[in-house]
Parts: sequence; structure tokens; C-alpha cells
Amino acid sequence: MRVLKLLVLAGLLMMPQGCVVLAVGAVAAAAAGVTYTVLGTAEKTFNEEDDAVVAALQKALVNLDIKTGDTRKTEENGKVVSTEIQAFARDLTIIITIERITDKATRVIVDASKKYVVKDAATAGEILIQTTSNLPKKS
Repeated sequence: MRVLKLLVLAGLLMMPQGCVVLAVGAVAAAAAGVTYTVLGTAEKTFNEEDDAVVAALQKALVNLDIKTGDTRKTEENGKVVSTEIQAFARDLTIIITIERITDKATRVIVDASKKYVVKDAATAGEILIQTTSNLPKKS
């Protein structure tokens, strides 16, 4: 682990200044368990029931001053298996998908983009980091 930290630090020192900010954000998101896909989305699986994750996510959106739009839920056998929330912030359109994996595991996928083309992975990651911090602390 120490070698990894040294490699990351060495890499940061060799980058232009603008890239350092992005790299530091990526390191912080990775520490929070956020994964980025090739398509520019951020995702994380939480060890929580979906209701707790949805409540923490909604609080994160309020804290970040992101406005919500339509919410669609998909049910199977009387249980919600996925929820899709549209959200908006300035020139960003954000699609958040909450998928129930089991009763105790919930995956959240955040796709933040400008005009459906340019992805904003930093905002997507921050939504997941804020959601994590809003979950009840386990003892």
C-alpha cells in the first residue's frame, strides 16, 4: 500500500497543475469506493437497504443544490427493484439509477453530462461521496 501511495504522489508531481486537481479528486473518489466506467459514469455498491440509500442520495442532492425532476420506479413481485431519478444542475443533466441487488446491497449509477455528450465524472463521483457520508453510521 505504501508503494502505491508513493507511485501516486510521484505521478502527481509530474502532471500539469490542472491535471493534479482532477487526479486528487479521482484518488478521493477511489478511497470512497467509487468506480468510474469507460462510458464516463460513476458507480458504487452500498451495503445498505435501498430505502436508506435513496434517502441519503436525496439529502446529497439537496446539499449540492441539485434540482430533481422525474422519478421512475420499477417493481417486481411487489418490491421496488430499481429507481431512476432525473436531476439538473446548471447545464448538467444527471441520471441516477438505484438498483436493488439484495435486501442489504444497493448499487447506484450516476451519469452526469452536458448535452448528453460531455461527461462530468467529478460531479457524478461527488454525488456518490456525499451519499456515502449521509448514510447512517454503523457501530
